[in-house]
This record gives sequence, C-alpha cells and structure tokens, in this order.
Amino acid sequence: MAKNKRLVSLAGMLVLAGCNASVNEDIEITAGQPHKAPSVTVNGDVRVERDAVSDAALRTVNGSIRVDDSAKVRDCATVNGRMEIGDDTQTGDLETVNGDLHVGERARVQGHIRLVNGEVALKTGTHVDGSVDTVNGRIVMHGASIAGNISNVSGGMLITDGTHVHGNLRVRDPGDDPKGTPPEIVIGPDTVIDGDLRFEQPVRLFIHESARVGDINGAEAVRYSGETPSASS
Repeated sequence: MAKNKRLVSLAGMLVLAGCNASVNEDIEITAGQPHKAPSVTVNGDVRVERDAVSDAALRTVNGSIRVDDSAKVRDCATVNGRMEIGDDTQTGDLETVNGDLHVGERARVQGHIRLVNGEVALKTGTHVDGSVDTVNGRIVMHGASIAGNISNVSGGMLITDGTHVHGNLRVRDPGDDPKGTPPEIVIGPDTVIDGDLRFEQPVRLFIHESARVGDINGAEAVRYSGETPSASS
C-alpha cells in the first residue's frame, strides 16, 4: 500500500533529519522552557513533561514518545516504539510504524493518527481533527470524537461509550495476506457513526441497540443489548 510505504519511509527521513539530530540520547522537554529547535533522535526516547510546550516536531527511530498531561506539542513520529499521550494534551499528527499508541482523556489531536503495526486506544473526551488509520492493530475508542474516518485491516475494533465518528468506518481488504479469523467489530452503547460501514473482508459485526450508524456494506450486523455482545465475551 502507498500509505504503508510512506509510513515506513519515516525511518529514512528521521535518520536524515539533519545536524540537530542526536544519535544515542534521550530528549526531554521541561515545563517553563519553550522548545523550538528540531527534536530528533535515532536511538533514544522522547519525553515531554507535564505543562511543557514544544514548537518542534518530535521524532525518534528506535525509541518511545511520552507526552505528559496538559503538554502541547506538534507532530510526533516514531518508527520502533510506543507512544503515550496524556490527558488534556494538544498535539499534531501522531504516527508510528511498530508500536502502540494510547491517548488519554480530553486530548486534542490537530491532525491524523496513522500506524502500521500497533493498537490505537483513545479515551473519553479526546477529539481527533483528522482520520484514524492502522494496518495491523486493534482500534479502541471510549467516548472519543473523530472528525474523519477510521480504518484498519486486522485486529478488530471496539468503538463504544458514546464515541462519535463523523466519517466512515472501513475494514480494508487484506490482499494476499489473509489473517485467518475474521476481525471482530463492536459498535457499543450510544455510539454514532455518521458515515457508512464498509467491509472488504469477512468480519463479525456487533452493533448495540442504542448505536446509530450509516449504511452497512459487506457484512451482516448482529444487534445486541447490555454492555458486551455475548459472542465477544
């Protein structure tokens, strides 16, 4: 996929990011000290402390990125590492190639979320201005709001607790690499998906009786009541 190639190319872009990149050092951004220089490391973690502000893109090749509560940053990207974004934060695009991405409560992502191999988890009150996409990884949303689309190939989805997706939900064709057991897609209580639900491979689709969704293409939905569908418990 073209999108996969673009994300994997992050590794090369980060290595070539310029003379401001460090090689074997962590990057720490503290509160009260605005950080405007490029923040790139090859073998190191990136940590943004609570209430800190960074006007630079934060990037690492082999390392994790952690943004503590109430911090404000621009785009964040890592190739091999997880990303943890705290409560009440503000970020730009969030991208990882090999690693999970967890976002806390009431965060604002002013851009897109894109992963290749990893889970995306968003908590209550978090809003994403763009779309959420991963290839191989589960998408979990509890009370979040997504202005764009959500999509993946494998890993399934749990979209619940009043989450509002303004765009479409899509499970893409796995191509020549089928994943075996059909992904489980659960649209939980009070969830709203304004757009269509599009399935390009077999899935197990469960939709709560209180949820509202658009047209369903490529799957038969099983309606359920209670907290979880019995087939997924």
